[in-house]
Amino acid sequence: MLATERKEKIMSLLKEQRTATLEELSTITQASVSTLRRDLNELEEENALRRVHGGAELQQDLSEELSIFEKSSKNVQEKEKIAAIAFEKIKEGDIIYLDAGTTVAPLCHLLNQSGKRVTIVTNSISHLPKLTSENLIVYLLGGRVKRQTDAIIGSSAIAQLSTYRFNLAFIGANAFDEELGAMTPDSEEAAIKTQAIRQSRTSYLLLDSSKIGQTSFVKFAESDQIKLITEKL
Repeated sequence: MLATERKEKIMSLLKEQRTATLEELSTITQASVSTLRRDLNELEEENALRRVHGGAELQQDLSEELSIFEKSSKNVQEKEKIAAIAFEKIKEGDIIYLDAGTTVAPLCHLLNQSGKRVTIVTNSISHLPKLTSENLIVYLLGGRVKRQTDAIIGSSAIAQLSTYRFNLAFIGANAFDEELGAMTPDSEEAAIKTQAIRQSRTSYLLLDSSKIGQTSFVKFAESDQIKLITEKL
């Protein structure tokens, strides 16, 4: 198979499922791993994809965002490790903010099972079914629902947030760079995140390591405003 044909097959699979392992690519192209690595390097130089450990993923536009369904199936084990680290930061009686997003979601499960008495404010309608324990006092911000991420956004949500104070805030992001800060594709979600950080004594950014060194459309925090938690910390 010619290199151009292999690359077409690689890009076709990535457009279909967004990520692919070297094993998957070897199956559809019948090429060796060393040949595929060379193809992937060339495609990455053309900004067609991004190399990740063991494979590749489709290069996203800065303003593009996956749905909550698509995000929920990615890096599941990493998100659980991140949640376990974040959970240890929470003390009995704390008032915390939980941002919308699939990286924060596993933390909801841990809180629900823990028996800790915690007050929670969130802008995520999908977090609510995970926070049913009688020990938890839960407030949901009011505003417009962004269906793609199940997040409450808008000026009324920001106004409500500005009346609260938190011991801790746990924030999700689509990208993080030490120089550029924490980023997300949506300006309205960015505004919510910025306000939550402003209202919190300590803010933690929860994200898996694949998002480090990436960029997205809107910056919502400088790197020195938040403490980073990944599966590798």
